[in-house]
Amino acid sequence: MDHNQFSREFKVWSSYCDSVNRLSPFMMQTLFEELADANAMQLGIDQPTLGERDNAFWVVRRIKFEFKSVVKDHDDVILKTWPSGPETLRCFRSYQILKPDMEPAVNSVAEWVILDKETRRLRKTDSVHYPDIQFITEKACEPTFKRFKDDFTEDDFVYEKVIRACDIDISKHTNNTKYCMMILDSFSVKELEAMTLNELEIHYEAESLEGNVLRIYRKKVDDEWHFAIKRDGKVVTYAYIKN
Repeated sequence: MDHNQFSREFKVWSSYCDSVNRLSPFMMQTLFEELADANAMQLGIDQPTLGERDNAFWVVRRIKFEFKSVVKDHDDVILKTWPSGPETLRCFRSYQILKPDMEPAVNSVAEWVILDKETRRLRKTDSVHYPDIQFITEKACEPTFKRFKDDFTEDDFVYEKVIRACDIDISKHTNNTKYCMMILDSFSVKELEAMTLNELEIHYEAESLEGNVLRIYRKKVDDEWHFAIKRDGKVVTYAYIKN
């Protein structure tokens, strides 16, 4: 196996799906995290190793999904991930969900950064033991991300979410997949069932911790839905959905 990439076969079960048996974006992101962790272990840059050896940890800064076709309950697919070469303050990681004919059903790219465990501030990639390998230059999709501004008003407010213990991950903050769930939870079941997603982006602006109260805002902009998740009036996460 080429350690620059990781793939595995996967059968989609109903527990990974929404109310109309489609693989949910929340579970896609969960599967992508598992893939990234497995590949990072091969490369020696997984979270436990990075923490013990370099006093640092990974966080996702932004992630983008392009949905090409629907993945449903009992589908057999191939999950694939690979990292790009490190830049000064960030790294990109690609993900794909491939159908049996190897056509991509989902293409995704995430921007990851390294934070110091004590200061929680950005670290340069060369401050940790990053592997010296021949990286794949091609990405699953272009790492071009939208620009957001906080022009949300109280008319756009949908609901509140209190961060609980099961929202917290190994980095002691809210796991990034939970924000995807918060965004989708701003819709009703009927609304989600009627949607066919084309694109999804999530931008992580700040951490949230156990006990924090988050306020979820949503508004329609042309053929897109824009979202902001705020804590004490400040944006923690931006996102958009195009369908």
